[in-house]
Amino acid sequence: MKKLLMIAAVLLIAVACDKNQKAVKTLDGNWKATAFTVSEDGVTVDYLAFGFAVNMNFDACKLKDDEFCNMTTTFTFDGDTETESDVYRVTNDGERLEQKDDLASTSIDAIDIIELTKTSLILKMTDDGEVTDITFEKI
Repeated sequence: MKKLLMIAAVLLIAVACDKNQKAVKTLDGNWKATAFTVSEDGVTVDYLAFGFAVNMNFDACKLKDDEFCNMTTTFTFDGDTETESDVYRVTNDGERLEQKDDLASTSIDAIDIIELTKTSLILKMTDDGEVTDITFEKI
């Protein structure tokens, strides 16, 4: 019986890792924000309507425990462009994107993956009552 439980546990871990790796492969490439809203205290602000543009570029890699992949986020507003290089990983059976500044950083931002297909990505981040929703399309 113990042997059977051990085999089941190993298979469960393998399936979870496969879902995370599949999400990393799907994320690989360039994504452009098509919707970007921030809501707090009943007020929602549409950042794209104000002229913000957000592009994310995810590099695929072979995801292993505690391993991160590279990503670049480019923000454009009023002719000014800012680019951030971060690292990311996918956890929770492909349902969470974890991002941090670099490999040495101990602070991790957790972002829920609401939807991920070959052409569509919907992310949601909640922080102290502030909810950020961003929808991307692959370009």
